[in-house]
Amino acid sequence: MIQRIQTVYLFAVFAIGLVLVWQDPVYAWFDGVNQPSSYVLMFWNSYTGTAPGQDVVYVPDLLTILSTISAMAMGVISIFFYKNRKFQMRLVLTAFLLCVLLEAVLLARFYWFKSGHPTFVGHLGIPLIWPILMGMSGLMAYRGIKADEEMVRSMDRIR
Repeated sequence: MIQRIQTVYLFAVFAIGLVLVWQDPVYAWFDGVNQPSSYVLMFWNSYTGTAPGQDVVYVPDLLTILSTISAMAMGVISIFFYKNRKFQMRLVLTAFLLCVLLEAVLLARFYWFKSGHPTFVGHLGIPLIWPILMGMSGLMAYRGIKADEEMVRSMDRIR
C-alpha cells in the first residue's frame, strides 16, 4: 500500500539524506583560544589526526557517505516492498541503525578532534540533528508497517 503514512516517513528518510548529500553541511567548528585560526568539521570530510601545531588535514570519509546513501536507498527501496512487510520492516530497521551509526561517527569525530587539540573550543551545530530526524522518520515508518502487519494478522484470525 504505497499510499500509507509510512511511505511519507520513508520518503522523509530519503529527502533528508538527499539534503545532507547535496549540501555537505558544517556540523561543528573549533575556534582557537589564543589563535585567530578556526577549523570546521563537515559531514563528508574526516579529520586525519595531525599533531597540534601543524596544519589540519581532511580526507573524504567513506563511512559517513556510505551509511547515508545506504540509509537513503533502503528507505526508497522499502517503499516498494509493501507486499512483503516483514522484509520491509527489516529494511527500515537497518536504515535506522545506519542513521544511528552516522550520528555516532559524527560525534566521535568531534570528540576526537577536541581531545587532540586542547587549545581549541568546539561548538556543535544544528545540522547534527539531520541524522536524528532520519532515524526518527525510520522508526515512525517501522511503527506504521508493524501496525499494518498486526491488522492483517488480526483479520486472518477472524476468518
